[in-house]
Amino acid sequence: MNVILIVVDSLRSDHLGINGYTRDTSPNMDKLAKESAFFSNTISTIPRTTPSIASMLTGLYPHSHGVRFLFTHKLNPHVTTLQEILKSRGYYTVGNDIESNDIDIKKGFDEFNLLQWRIINKIKRTIKKTIDWNYKVNPAKTLTDFAINKIEKLKNKKFFLYLHYLPLHWPYSPPKPYDNMFDPNYKGKHTFNEYSGQINRGDLLFNNSLSKEENRHAVAHYDGCIRFVDFQIGRILDHLNALNLTDNTLIILTADHGECFGEHNIYFNHGDSLYDEELKLPLILKYPKAPKKIIKNQVQTIDIMPTILDILNIHLIENIDGISLMPAINGEMNPRKYAFAETGKSFFTQNKRSYFEGIKGKWRMVRTDKWKLIYIPHPEKDIFELYDLEEDPYEQNNVFDKEKKVALCMKKEILKFVKLQGTEDSDDSIDLTEKAKKLLRQFGYME
Repeated sequence: MNVILIVVDSLRSDHLGINGYTRDTSPNMDKLAKESAFFSNTISTIPRTTPSIASMLTGLYPHSHGVRFLFTHKLNPHVTTLQEILKSRGYYTVGNDIESNDIDIKKGFDEFNLLQWRIINKIKRTIKKTIDWNYKVNPAKTLTDFAINKIEKLKNKKFFLYLHYLPLHWPYSPPKPYDNMFDPNYKGKHTFNEYSGQINRGDLLFNNSLSKEENRHAVAHYDGCIRFVDFQIGRILDHLNALNLTDNTLIILTADHGECFGEHNIYFNHGDSLYDEELKLPLILKYPKAPKKIIKNQVQTIDIMPTILDILNIHLIENIDGISLMPAINGEMNPRKYAFAETGKSFFTQNKRSYFEGIKGKWRMVRTDKWKLIYIPHPEKDIFELYDLEEDPYEQNNVFDKEKKVALCMKKEILKFVKLQGTEDSDDSIDLTEKAKKLLRQFGYME
């Protein structure tokens, strides 16, 4: 059975039609979800791309696989990746560039293609005054064309294809006609690229000065990006059908993290807090004889690797944090009681405005189906936020002091998790190279 893992960068689960979103952002993904086992309560291990992907491909939390940041940490050389296992079983393994090939996540891929989306973006900025940035030269289309071509060439072999779509990432710049699909009457500036040199991103994220209309349009552009990527995913699914490969392919669709739109006074960002808008993701598993069902039990992205191996009847490797989701798919009790997550390291301290002044290190989170505890280390007094997810799904009412028994139990679990992680915790431990800083600026993370 072939395996295709599709990751849509920054995709919030609550912006999909299958989860009740009012805009028609995801017809192809919705259709796929209805034909699959769809996990509606999937939690990321960390709301930063590179460490999150490392967790998916290893079944390990970041402190176990070693990638704790975007560009400055390498994968533990003793860790085994999904692609290494599949390659050893005769699969031809193909991946595309995530953010940096310096962290060794590419090991085990027969091909790891640098599709040069950054170079295309540079060309786009250079010539934007003379031509439209449109569908024909969009790197997401390039990735889809690459995938279709690769599937065609490998149709008579077993293959593993990893695809990572980036359009939902800041600055939310969908091509026509998706750029005005969900806010057609807006008359202001259309993309954050048009604010270049006028605002500092750190200021925007934590001290939003945009108008109500500008904020609304930013979300409409984000949704336009979803619809654009959804179209690309539809192209891949159609090609699998045309080649009669659908019934011999395991398709996994998920995200690395979500995105903030002001729910907790953080705008157009991810990585620096642990609220559900950053952590809650879709997870679709489609394979021959997969039950068509929505599974509401909490799972994590570290469970993807062991689940793939279980579906393929490959012996599960030991000493990983993830668990197979096959029992949950088959209607048995979900064995995952707790989900854990941590933040990435904040590098906005190098910008004009510091983020969360006084915070001394990573946030951590522990979660059950009902309760969620966030731990925020602070020099004066550590902060704990406890939320009843059934009564307060948007995490607005901290009941840590009220629900003392639950708080004590959850606090014990989160402190165990912290103890496992060692001391590499604060912003001061980051030594950014000039190459890393350049990449961070290209992503809009630094000025």
